[in-house]
Amino acid sequence: MKLDNKKLAKILVESLENASESELPSITKEFVSFLGQNQLLSSWREIEANVHKVWKEKYGASNVSIMLAHNLSKEAKEALSKVAQGADVTIKVDDRLIGGAIIRIDDMRIDGSVTGALKRLKQTLLA
Repeated sequence: MKLDNKKLAKILVESLENASESELPSITKEFVSFLGQNQLLSSWREIEANVHKVWKEKYGASNVSIMLAHNLSKEAKEALSKVAQGADVTIKVDDRLIGGAIIRIDDMRIDGSVTGALKRLKQTLLA
């Protein structure tokens, strides 16, 4: 069976998803060793790109960035971690926002901030 870059990425994701944090280095080392033994190290960049694709197919998103006017409550953070399971979630507080949030999910941007709404209102009124 020939393993293409996407299949290799899927194998890596499946190996890592249920592993504990202490197991990650050994699993990664085994994977890199496998690539070396099979003369596949030159494909590493393509495999890495496919890891993000596989992750997105499996979980719906690989990167979620949230910019907020205020910190999230503990309950909201827990709910977010359940909804964005498997994604790399970054939360930042930006005091330039009056309220609401700006959310980036991979390449998509959702502006639900008060500042964004005011800018859109200004553009509408000036048009």
